[in-house]
Amino acid sequence: MNRSLFLKQLIASVAIGRLPVSLTKNFRKIYLMQCFVAGFRHYDGMQLLDSMKEGDLLELVREPGNEYDECAIALHWRGRKIGFIPAATNEMVSMLLDSDALSLFAVITHLEKNSQPWENVAVAVYFVQEVNRELPAHASYLTRIEAPHYRTLKDKGKRHSEPTMEELFDSSNRVINLDAIPAEHHEAKTYFEKYYSDRSVPISKPGRYVQVKDDGIYSYMYEVSDDILRVKNDRGEEFLEFFLD
Repeated sequence: MNRSLFLKQLIASVAIGRLPVSLTKNFRKIYLMQCFVAGFRHYDGMQLLDSMKEGDLLELVREPGNEYDECAIALHWRGRKIGFIPAATNEMVSMLLDSDALSLFAVITHLEKNSQPWENVAVAVYFVQEVNRELPAHASYLTRIEAPHYRTLKDKGKRHSEPTMEELFDSSNRVINLDAIPAEHHEAKTYFEKYYSDRSVPISKPGRYVQVKDDGIYSYMYEVSDDILRVKNDRGEEFLEFFLD
């Protein structure tokens, strides 16, 4: 069997990690991104969590007609949808999928059932590359899986005035000040202006405040600072104000 045919069959099998070392020593995985599964609790993920295992492969399913994100990439486990690649990091991968430039795969790298749902499952997206030269030293991270940083394993020591994790996700009274989003987060600002500019809230502070009732805010939650304030509108209704660092 020639190398080209072998590589095509190898990629088609998406089982490089389970093949004998003698067959895979000339190939390596190049990791393009690592992330938690976004929207995990809103699809079938919670029902399937006990059956999932680290190392399980996931299907990357493009949803170009998605109402909220034209770059949306759903993640399916054994044919069932468990969530999405976060919107904050999906643009490059969506372009690769649309162009069919690379055969991309997703794998479950970490499972943490004691965390909150949005940190239950961590995944990596990668492609298989034939090893015909060494990677530059500064690019060695492309072949490594990093341990995720869990923010929700411990929710202790919070002041009573600070919102709990349950409150953050169960409350629909969430706002963000469009004018306070830093310049380095221009993609986030574009996103919120595009999808939420018609949901203005009259908060008694300077700026353009918009309400994010759905989980759009959590597309960017890992750039959200630890400071989340309670603010009120002109009628005295309380909202949670999110900030992007």
